[in-house]
Amino acid sequence: MVDYAIETLRLTKFFGKRNVVYNLDLRVPKGVVYGFLGPNGAGKTTTIKMLTGALKPTYGEIKILD
Repeated sequence: MVDYAIETLRLTKFFGKRNVVYNLDLRVPKGVVYGFLGPNGAGKTTTIKMLTGALKPTYGEIKILD
């Protein structure tokens, strides 16, 4: 069984009617480093802010293991 340091399930964020992150399922195993790549406006910063707790998701679930 793989232990995940970070796991998201259907992570979604809207700003008004604008959808910036939609149904993101992400699993990061312990000891692994991931990077976020994409064009401006792709939702990279919004995703990081949700993972750190600085921004609340509209829908979805975030699990961060100790």
